[in-house]
Amino acid sequence: MEPDEIADALTTFINASIMARGHPVQPHDDLEAAGLDSMALLKVLLFIEGEFGFWIPDEDLVRDNIRSPLALANYICRRQSPS
Repeated sequence: MEPDEIADALTTFINASIMARGHPVQPHDDLEAAGLDSMALLKVLLFIEGEFGFWIPDEDLVRDNIRSPLALANYICRRQSPS
C-alpha cells in the first residue's frame, strides 16, 4: 500500500472511532492538537496492528512518527519496505 492509502484508512478510523462528530481530522492534521490523548493513540496503534499486521515498537513512538495520520503512514511504509 502507498502512504496516501494508509493515511486515508487511518483518518477514516480516527474520525469514525475517536473524533467527535463535526470535528474530523485530515491526513496532515496534528493528532495531539486535534485532541488525541494516550488512550486514543493506543486505539490507533491497535487498529494499525489489526489492519496492517504491524506493531510500532516503543522506541519508535516519537512525535515525528505519530504526529499525523500521514506521518504514521509514512513510518509504516518505511518499516515495511525491504531494505
